[in-house]
Amino acid sequence: MKGESLDYQKTSYQWVIVGVLWLIHALLFINVSGFGILAPYIKEEFHLSSFQIGFLISSLSIGAAFSQMPSGLLVDFMGVRRMMSLAIGTMGLFLVLFSMATSFPIALAILLLHGLANGVISPAASKSIIGWFPTIGRATAMGIKQTGVNFGGIFAGLLLPILAILFSWRLSLAAVGLVEMASVILVYHLLREAPIRSEAPRVTLAWGKILQMARQRDMLVLGGIGFCFFASQFCFSTYLILFLTQEMKYPIVAAGRYFALSFFIGAVSRVLWSLASDYLLGGRRKGILFVITLVLFFSSMMLGMISFFPTLSPLLTAAILAFGISGIGWNAIFLTIVGEAVDRESIGLATGVSYFFGFLGSVVAPPLFGLVVDRTEAYGCAWLFLTLCAGAILILLSFYREKKVRPETVSEA
Repeated sequence: MKGESLDYQKTSYQWVIVGVLWLIHALLFINVSGFGILAPYIKEEFHLSSFQIGFLISSLSIGAAFSQMPSGLLVDFMGVRRMMSLAIGTMGLFLVLFSMATSFPIALAILLLHGLANGVISPAASKSIIGWFPTIGRATAMGIKQTGVNFGGIFAGLLLPILAILFSWRLSLAAVGLVEMASVILVYHLLREAPIRSEAPRVTLAWGKILQMARQRDMLVLGGIGFCFFASQFCFSTYLILFLTQEMKYPIVAAGRYFALSFFIGAVSRVLWSLASDYLLGGRRKGILFVITLVLFFSSMMLGMISFFPTLSPLLTAAILAFGISGIGWNAIFLTIVGEAVDRESIGLATGVSYFFGFLGSVVAPPLFGLVVDRTEAYGCAWLFLTLCAGAILILLSFYREKKVRPETVSEA
């Protein structure tokens, strides 16, 4: 990493850490994706438009966006274990409260608070992985950890529609929230701070570092890339079920399977992209992200064409798979690039800054996507909007200066 002399300890507990972080991400995304999966029920009960559904998801992202940078700084100062445990318990509590919401404004307020806790997860997880793993092998560990998000989407896509049919959408979300609260005990017991040794002095809690980090050229470029990727992923996860049930006339259980399929292929892709970056390209990341973006561009275009021309519907599975490979599979490589762009003591803050811009994309894009659907009464133009996001990423990548790979010392524990 940037200007540091590091000594990594090789220990089997590295993979216990990856397993705990995987569980955290799975639980996180079961409840986050649950809002999109259960959108038909929420939309009907609260009498919402597609624009309002998008705004509901945006309230979650607003909270997450504005907590990213202070959370990143607090993670650097207080450590991963305490901040992660606090965040998981708080998110579970607010999910239970959301399941009891009696009106749209109350639901918005609860999701805003839920998002504030959500903002802790990525800075803490990235700091943990980069602290436990050297350059060669780091993206692979990040990719495996990030598959927790995908499997959270898979579990949610398969289970939540069935639970909603058997019981109600409220009880299904409440159950997830209670499980998440109970998991705090396990997380606090198993999660440890990285044993990495560094010559850099211990970080201090200096709030002025937030603005300094946010104004750096590379952070602005990475923030723009994150904005576009988040916009694409959140639009897809928010509206795929509605697209399949309303326009393509699939039953909700079948639509849930498609949702699960996209996240499964995304999980596989995150690991494969990471392996390619670590072991085929020797720790270089930018070229992999470029290929991912090209796949995102063409998969978004394919979904739009299927909406415009229903005779192309036999290509739907391929389009969803391609979006899973790219629009869901991008995250691990991106997080690794961000973490490697700064010194170890600033990883949490750097991740927070990039995710602040990223979550702004998830604030702006879903309501805009829904508004386009409401105005056009179809999904074609909305899907094509995501091709613009992919095009913007390709342009921004041309401005990013990837750091040279530097080998670190790895010692046996």
